[in-house]
Amino acid sequence: MEGSFAHPSITGQARGAEPSLVVERVTKRFGPFVAVDDVSLVVSRGEFVCLLGPSGCGKTTLLRAIAGLDPPDEGRIIQDGRDVSALPPSARDFGIVFQSYALFPNMTVAANVGYGLVSQRKPRAEIDRRVRDLLDLVGLADQAWKYPAQLSGGQQQRVALARALAMDPGLLLLDEPLSALDALVRAHLRAEIKVLQRRLGITTIMVTHDQEEALSIADRVVVMNRGRIEQVGTPEEVYRHPRTLFVAGFVGRMNSLPGTVLDSAYVQVGAVQLACRAAAGRTTGDAVHICLRPEDLLPATPAEVGTRLVATVRGVEYLGSIARAMLDAAGLPLVMEVQDSALRRLALRPGAAIEIVVPADRVLLFDRTE
Repeated sequence: MEGSFAHPSITGQARGAEPSLVVERVTKRFGPFVAVDDVSLVVSRGEFVCLLGPSGCGKTTLLRAIAGLDPPDEGRIIQDGRDVSALPPSARDFGIVFQSYALFPNMTVAANVGYGLVSQRKPRAEIDRRVRDLLDLVGLADQAWKYPAQLSGGQQQRVALARALAMDPGLLLLDEPLSALDALVRAHLRAEIKVLQRRLGITTIMVTHDQEEALSIADRVVVMNRGRIEQVGTPEEVYRHPRTLFVAGFVGRMNSLPGTVLDSAYVQVGAVQLACRAAAGRTTGDAVHICLRPEDLLPATPAEVGTRLVATVRGVEYLGSIARAMLDAAGLPLVMEVQDSALRRLALRPGAAIEIVVPADRVLLFDRTE
């Protein structure tokens, strides 16, 4: 595993609640296609925000609009109280790291990191000191003389990050910076980026399509779909309390089945009546999607409270620390996730019978259009 970031001799601003960036009703079109549709967002100073969504949802276009690379057709972008909507990228206060790293192959690591400072004609002693501090920061102090081709993908990404920080920007933009790395390096580097961001207190916006990445690294997650924001919230809010069916299905795994509200406490799905707290306040007969997280289906014990169902195991996917069991519960196709220890204790295998409990407070309901 590659080395960790060292403690820097670089200080950052303290975290605070005041706005660092305001995106106000921004729309961006490419011909007749609306890539970003009337989007508004406020990012606090020192906050780490992830723009999350599928390909084509508008997250990268929004990031590029913030950077001035694709200026908005409508709306305003305000950074630190200054309207930057019409300013070119060179007049905006940000550093950016692209998915492709975009390092200069004919320059050493040190020259890549110091490129912006040289362009600004900073004194050589100041450039050298800043480059040393930044390479220390990203754990590459001993790699300054190498060229990008001599580095691993993770090391190249660290160089790109150091270069983005060299100008001491007020805003750091990350465009899927880890997608080209293998899983282990990606997980390691994202944790280090979060530590670094906390240490420097720099306002950061990262684009990703990786749900686990967004949930693990962000202070808030912005879920986008078809050019619009579906939900903004903490990782826990977005995962546990999705506001739309899209968010429920996109963020994490979800069992989703059509059903009908029976009364204020129950819903009907197939031949099963499920206790459901979310039915309170709904109208009898409402057509709904009934959503359940796989980990919220529980092996039955005397202490568990909820709807009890007898299920047949149709298949098992072993994933190391957890296992995913495909069930037939009274005709309902459900997926349940259990820890490895529970898999062995319950002897889950195709054809086995198991009693499960569906807690009433874990059943989510969303309107269904017939």
